[in-house]
Amino acid sequence: MGEIMSVNEIRLISTGNEELDARLAGGIPFPSLIVIEGDHGTGKSVVAQQFIFGALKSSLKVVVITTESTTLGYIKRMEQAGFPILDYYITGKLTVYSTQLPGVKWTKEYSRLLPAITSNYMVLRIKYYDVFVIDSFSHLVTYSQPNEVLDFFTIARQIVDKGRLVIITVHPQTIKEDLLTRIRAMCDGYFVLKNAVVGGRFVKIMNIVKLKGAPTVFDSNITFDVDPAFGIKIIPIALAKA
Repeated sequence: MGEIMSVNEIRLISTGNEELDARLAGGIPFPSLIVIEGDHGTGKSVVAQQFIFGALKSSLKVVVITTESTTLGYIKRMEQAGFPILDYYITGKLTVYSTQLPGVKWTKEYSRLLPAITSNYMVLRIKYYDVFVIDSFSHLVTYSQPNEVLDFFTIARQIVDKGRLVIITVHPQTIKEDLLTRIRAMCDGYFVLKNAVVGGRFVKIMNIVKLKGAPTVFDSNITFDVDPAFGIKIIPIALAKA
């Protein structure tokens, strides 16, 4: 691994969305450990994909572990969500691995090994990526013990200290609240996503619980929707209520 970066070396990278960058006071702190929490359908994968797209546009190399779709399926979903990433994938700037392998059924015993296998890979291949994304972490730790989950985040924390950005999405129901509390304390950024109805309109709300490294005050509550041609579309509250 390389030298540990100092706090002063934290910089912001664009999300690839000017409106979202403005709400985040410039973008995503790099390096950092960011967790995106949300139920199914709240948009956490799209938010992670927006960050992936911004990182790629910032000339960073990204590795994604998807536990909810195949590699091809994940790439198609990003393209359909308004993120043109196929060229990055073809040229090796974006690498996508899936735990959903044809003909493979994960037993409970083998599934318990997934967090350790993933963290070992993250350490061994650290020179070959700038950003590491796991979408969704909950499926990765279905059969893991609390200490195994914390061990994973400890290693993720060490990787961030070596100058990398790690982004992890989680479903809140699959991880006990006391464990989630400890995870929140270990990360630099913690985003909670929810569906809501504002003025009779269905929207998604991103609550930023914490975001270390942001140089100025950021908008802690962001209302948005997903536009297939644009990705994340910020919705001003006044417009949502209209």
